[in-house]
Amino acid sequence: MARSSRLDWKSALHHVMARGIEKSTIFNNDNDRAQFVFRVERCVVETGVSIYAWALMPNHIHLLIRTKDIPLSKFMQKLLTGHANYFNKQHDRVGHLFQNRYKSILVQTENYLLKLVRYIHINPLEAGIVSNCRMLKMYPWTGHPGLIHPGYYPWQETSQVLNTFSGNKTDKIEQYRKFIEESEEIAYQDGRFNEGTFLLGANGLLSLDESEEEEIGGYSQYRVLGDEEFARNIYEKVSHSRKGQLRDRRIEHDSVIGILEYAASKWRIPRTAITSGGRTKNVSKARELVCHMLINVMGMSLVDSGRILNLSCQGVRAAADRFLPDYEFDIEIDNILFKQ
Repeated sequence: MARSSRLDWKSALHHVMARGIEKSTIFNNDNDRAQFVFRVERCVVETGVSIYAWALMPNHIHLLIRTKDIPLSKFMQKLLTGHANYFNKQHDRVGHLFQNRYKSILVQTENYLLKLVRYIHINPLEAGIVSNCRMLKMYPWTGHPGLIHPGYYPWQETSQVLNTFSGNKTDKIEQYRKFIEESEEIAYQDGRFNEGTFLLGANGLLSLDESEEEEIGGYSQYRVLGDEEFARNIYEKVSHSRKGQLRDRRIEHDSVIGILEYAASKWRIPRTAITSGGRTKNVSKARELVCHMLINVMGMSLVDSGRILNLSCQGVRAAADRFLPDYEFDIEIDNILFKQ
């Protein structure tokens, strides 16, 4: 049942995606988006990460991030929890805004940095939010204007992307613009950017290009975007767990225990009452919260959730559907899910 540790160490490059819970909207207007961009800037200053590309979509976000001394998880906790609290207060809503914590893929810089910058920045084109590349240059909710006009977003790292092109500053910007505009259709069609090229598991590497859907479930969710040599090097790091190379994340088991303990404390019942079939009002309310958290926030399957709670799949779904997010639990639960 354990959730895989995230792949993260100093100077690691990550493609990070975070989606609204049940595909819900996470930005209602430009003020929400401006507040999010301001929060990104503040989190960059506080954590020292570098952001090469980003895009704000109606119900999800993309970030291309290189970490330094502070883990990716700390940056994402500050960013997502802060935005959820702002959004809930601003729009008079309660409950979680984002599905799961977030999805991250470790990226091979030399093969995929530029390709991911392009893929992320043309997301508004693919979604029909803007109709052409000329409008994309003026669209403020991606990092594309920041590369066309370096300094547009002072916190956005532009030099490494532009320095992959040749010539003076003007030449590099023009080559970047042509790279985006001349190959946008290719980027649309490449599903590797959202899923990776390899999964790492107990049995070794699994190539996502060659695997069948049923094979994937048996592998851990270490996702890598790179060539086979890069993936094998990462696999060696994970397998041998050399000291200092990997940051251990809280496993799923500990998150589940934390949620159970929180629910038990909130409704003043023994933790075992939630998993033993009790039917008092407080036990039912606690169980509804736990079911909601397991399947809607953590993304756990109905089968696994049912095993934890001694419920059928139908029972888990019904309890989650009954949950009413009218309790002030967001910050406490987020601390459980993000805590390392």
